[in-house]
Formats: sequence, structure tokens, C-alpha cells
Amino acid sequence: MKQHVGSPKERPELADAGLALLSFASGSMDALAFFKLGEVFPSAMTGNTALLGLALGQGHLTAASRPFVAFAGFLTGAAVASAAVELWFRDLPISRAVWRLLALEVCLLALFAFAWWFVDRSIAGDALYGLIIAASSAMGIQSVAARLVGRNGISTVVFTSTLTSIVTTATQAMLRPSQGLPVGVTTQIGMFLTYGVGAGLCGLLALHAPPMAVAALPLLAVVGAAGFHWGAGKRNSGT
Repeated sequence: MKQHVGSPKERPELADAGLALLSFASGSMDALAFFKLGEVFPSAMTGNTALLGLALGQGHLTAASRPFVAFAGFLTGAAVASAAVELWFRDLPISRAVWRLLALEVCLLALFAFAWWFVDRSIAGDALYGLIIAASSAMGIQSVAARLVGRNGISTVVFTSTLTSIVTTATQAMLRPSQGLPVGVTTQIGMFLTYGVGAGLCGLLALHAPPMAVAALPLLAVVGAAGFHWGAGKRNSGT
């Protein structure tokens, strides 16, 4: 039986590889935007809220506008993705709905990478805000796609609650060795580490690679994730 958007059952194993690539995309995009787009986080809204409050508290309205735009872009992307699921993708198998959302994210990231080629890296004005909107909207779409996959406790854009879950479960496993560490926690750890690897690789490329290569890094990761979900859909359909 095919698993549809409303189904709570476990998703295909290929989804885990796709989620790892999405975590990598989030890490690389957050690092890129923080260093090149005026210290914002396209995927980490908690961080943007803190930056927004800090800038407003100091009376720096221009600085406050960047995390505000990132916040608005993320919410817009998440809202559009949620509406698409409700209106058009609801009766589709999970993997196909996720694949379509990721295809939309790929379009935004391709636009981001293409625009990055033409924008001066000193970035100011409308070009800056356009790049922030494209990046944060893509991450908003990604957050809905990852949630749709339905891996309990797994996130690809926000990791504070994930870290709490990892520490809590790992502590319980140490105090009760007979229970061992659940598979879900090792997956959570893998997602968090993959996020860090994405950020680290982005920083390395920023020092030694052409700017276009850095901007394309999140795009390539999401293309790979979409490929895994497309493969999962083909496997489920038996074709």
C-alpha cells in the first residue's frame, strides 16, 4: 500500500539520506549567509530573532532589517509549501510530495546561485535583500518537506530541540546500559554533524574556491536530496 501525505507510518530508508543532504544544505546556507549576507541565518529563526532583538535594542534599524527579512522569507516559504501540500499534494505518496517541494526549493536555490554570480559581494541595497529572501524562503520550503517525511525527532533546519533530545537519550542510555542507544538518536546525531560539516565546508570553500562554487553548494545538496526522494517514490511504486 502506498503511503500518502496523511499516513503516519515509517517512510522509506532512502529518506534518511535525503534528510542528511538537507541538513548539509542548511549548514552551508547558514554559513554563507552569515558571512556574506549581513549576518543572518536563512534556516535558524531562533538566531534571527535574537539578532533582530539585539539590533532593535541598540537602535540599529538597518541591521534589524536583515534578520527581519530572513524571518519573513522563511515564513513565506513555509506557508507556500504548506498550502501546496494541502491544496495539491495531499493525495500523493509521501515521497512524491516531498520530491515536488524539493523541486520548488531547487528552483529558488538555482535563482540564488545565479544571482550570486552577478551581485557584488560587498552587497548592499535591494540585491542583498533579494538574496536573503530567496535563501530563507528555500529553507522554509525545506522545513515543511522534512517534516512531511515524518522522521520522529529529526530536523534539518533547527537543532536546539534535537540537541536536547540527543543529550537526554544519551544520558538515559549511560545510566541504563542494558537499553542501549536508540537508532533514532544516532540518526539525530548524524543530522546534526552533517549540518556542521556543511557549514565547515562552506567556510573552507569561501577561502579557496570561486564564489559561484560556494553559492552552488546548498543547491547541489538539495538536488541530491530530491534525487533520493524521487528514487524512494520509484521504489514504492514498483517501477
